[in-house]
Amino acid sequence: MAETESRAEHTLEQHTHGENCGHEAVQHDDHVDYLHDGHKHAAHEDHYDEH
Repeated sequence: MAETESRAEHTLEQHTHGENCGHEAVQHDDHVDYLHDGHKHAAHEDHYDEH
């Protein structure tokens, strides 16, 4: 993991981002990240990476 990334405080089981999840979608290369509490969440295996 890069220095600017960390594991999010919740897993995909606790909250799943997607259409109508209430968070702004941001296109990032070949996938979509979501703005969540001032940072981006990127799905990664069973958790979110924070950017």
